[in-house]
Amino acid sequence: MRRFLRRYTTGGGRAVLGIAAASMLAGLDPFRTYLDGLFVVLSALCTVAFAVGLLFRRKVSGDWRPPVRVVCGNEFVVNVTLRNLSKRSAYEVEVAFDSLPSGLWQRVEDPGENRCPELAPGQTRSVELHLRAQRRGAYSLGPLWAGVTFPFGIFRMSSRVPGQRRLLVTPRLHHISHLALNPGLRYQPGGMPMASETGESLEFMGVREYRQGDSLRKIHWKLWARRGEPVVREFSQEYFSRVGVVLDTYRPTSLEDFECAAEVAASVAGYLARQDAVVDFFAAGSEVYFLSVGRQLGTLQSILDVLACVEPTREAPYEKLEHQLLRLLAQLSAVVMVTFQPNPQRRAFWERLKLGGAPLRILCIGRGFDDPEVTRLDPADMPGCLELL
Repeated sequence: MRRFLRRYTTGGGRAVLGIAAASMLAGLDPFRTYLDGLFVVLSALCTVAFAVGLLFRRKVSGDWRPPVRVVCGNEFVVNVTLRNLSKRSAYEVEVAFDSLPSGLWQRVEDPGENRCPELAPGQTRSVELHLRAQRRGAYSLGPLWAGVTFPFGIFRMSSRVPGQRRLLVTPRLHHISHLALNPGLRYQPGGMPMASETGESLEFMGVREYRQGDSLRKIHWKLWARRGEPVVREFSQEYFSRVGVVLDTYRPTSLEDFECAAEVAASVAGYLARQDAVVDFFAAGSEVYFLSVGRQLGTLQSILDVLACVEPTREAPYEKLEHQLLRLLAQLSAVVMVTFQPNPQRRAFWERLKLGGAPLRILCIGRGFDDPEVTRLDPADMPGCLELL
């Protein structure tokens, strides 16, 4: 019933129907006979609006495009293109979702912002739906409904605008000025193609064709003269900073703490990427997530996309994480783990990580505990507590 009302009635129409239902129930009291008159007036108004709406109903089609991803807490716009397929004009055409996921909310400041006053036969017009992403996650939007609300804006004689769209709501990135880590440089067997001049031990790999933006200093002039086309030298870098960022998903203290942990992991990865380090991101939920970003491996957006989807788990994921980490632990310059209140399982996992030799920094999200081995972050102090870590 709720979906039916959202699909075929406007916000004002649902208010009118609610008042009519309340006046009908209250009118059963013989001492409140004046409410019977209110119910009759509202019922007549709704009947006329429904009949005229059927008379002026038009077939409307269109297309709609939400953004691929948005940041949690931000507003975004869904652009809707409407087209009148009828031979007569359509008046007061309104678009709306019949339902929205719980993490999304529709913001309506101007009652006419999602409405087109008139749509001539064959005409195409654009309207906007303003939404706010209230919670991180991966959402499915659609379908959308467009219909005539003429004459009183009570009923929406809707046509279905087909399509399902996927929307990723990524965690917020907070600024970190300093992270006490000192990862240093580690030898990477096989090296990595260079994307910057930072690092040591540049090893010649070969040549490739010149691309716009390549440094003139890398041009192989002799080979250019022989081949008749510009080529540049390619190098690999065998020493650079490579930091592991691990997000603990096991039994967070609260959902608020887990959302805070996702933001902290995203912010730490963003800080390390700005420091020109390779970031290996690990998380384990229903499946193990492993991504390497930085240099020429990928972008920070890949980690944010994973963080949009990861959820808390009720089963300890440390065995899965350890299996992934042990393969790379000797190559990691440092490890940053974002976790929650210490318990025996977490402490045992930390001790096994320390045996790998890489410096370990533990960031615990929560309240009411103190531990000299960890850095406690209180969600109430976010994002100020991240400025200096």
